[in-house]
Amino acid sequence: MMIKFEGGAGVPVHQELGPESVRLYKMAVENPAWRREDAQAELGISGERLDELVATLRERTLFRRSLDPEREYDAVGPETAVAELLAEEEKQIRQRQNEMAKVRAEMLSLLPTYFEARQSRRAAEAVDVIEDIDMVRHLLGDRARRVKHELCIAHPGSGMSDDGLARSLALDLMMLERGVVMRSVLQHSTRHHAATQRYVGEVLRHGAQVRTVPIVPRRLIAFDREVAFIPPETGDPVKGAVLVQEPGVVEHLLSSFDLMWHNGRPFPITEVGDKDAEVADDADQARDEMVRAILEQMASGAKDEMIARRLGISVRTCRRHIATITADLGADSRFQAGVLAQQRGLLD
Repeated sequence: MMIKFEGGAGVPVHQELGPESVRLYKMAVENPAWRREDAQAELGISGERLDELVATLRERTLFRRSLDPEREYDAVGPETAVAELLAEEEKQIRQRQNEMAKVRAEMLSLLPTYFEARQSRRAAEAVDVIEDIDMVRHLLGDRARRVKHELCIAHPGSGMSDDGLARSLALDLMMLERGVVMRSVLQHSTRHHAATQRYVGEVLRHGAQVRTVPIVPRRLIAFDREVAFIPPETGDPVKGAVLVQEPGVVEHLLSSFDLMWHNGRPFPITEVGDKDAEVADDADQARDEMVRAILEQMASGAKDEMIARRLGISVRTCRRHIATITADLGADSRFQAGVLAQQRGLLD
C-alpha cells in the first residue's frame, strides 16, 4: 500500500489517527481474538463507525486480514507498518536523490570548460572575480601544475585547518619536486600551531622557505610573478577570489610581499630537546615583534578583538599581552600605555 501526499508538501491525504482509532488498535494488540461486538461495546460506537476505524488502521497498515479463520483482523507492530507503508516512497526518494546527484556532478564537471571559454572571450581583461570556491580550487591546482619558477604565498591567521594544510601539502610537494622556488610568509602566531608546524617541517625538508611576521595584512598566492590570487572585497576566501594578471598590479602586490619577506624571521623547526641559542634568540625577537605590533595596534586605537584577529591570536591571549605591556610600562590605562610607549621610542 502506498500513501499519497498532497503537492509534495509531505502532508497525508488521509486523516490522522484519532483517539478512537488508537483505542481500537490497543484493544486488538491486548486481545488478538477480539470480535466486532466486543469492540463496539468497549468503544461505545456503531458498526458503521467501527468499519471507518478499521479502514483507517488498514490504510496505515496497522491492521491486516488475519490468516486465522476465527479472527477477522490482526494488529501489526508500528515499525513493521512504517516499513511497509513508506517503502515505495523511500525508494522513489532515493532514486530521485541519485538522479539529482548525477545531474549535479555532470553540471559541475563543466566548470573548467566554462572558465576556459570565458577566459578566451575575456582575454583582454586583466582582473577576473571568481565567486565559486570550487572553481578557485580548480584554478589553483591548474596553476600549481603549470608554474615554472616561483610561488609566493602570504597567509594571515593563526593556522589553516588540517584538511586545508593536507590539500596544500600535496600541491606544494609536487611543485617543489619540479624545482619551483616556494616562499611563504606566515604570522608569528602559527609558530605555536601544531598542524602548521608539521606542514612547515615537511615542506622545508623538500626545499621550501618559510618566514613569519607579526601581521600578514591579506592573503596572496602568486605564480611566476605573473598571476596572483587575492581575496575578494570581503576578505573571506570562502567567497571566492580575484585573479589578477595585470603586470603592474601583480608587481605591486609582490613588492609588499617582498617587504614582508625581508622583515620576516625563519619559521623555527627544532627537534625535541634542541636548545640552540640562535633558535632561542630568534624566538625572543619574534616575541618582541609581537609585543611591538600589539603596541602599534593599541596606539592606533584598535580594540582587543581587532588586534587579536590581525595578529592571529585569541582575544584572551591578546588581553594577557596587553595587561603585561601595561604593567611593564607602569601605565594605568591602555591610552597611557600608548603615550608612554611613544615617549620611550618604542614606536615609530
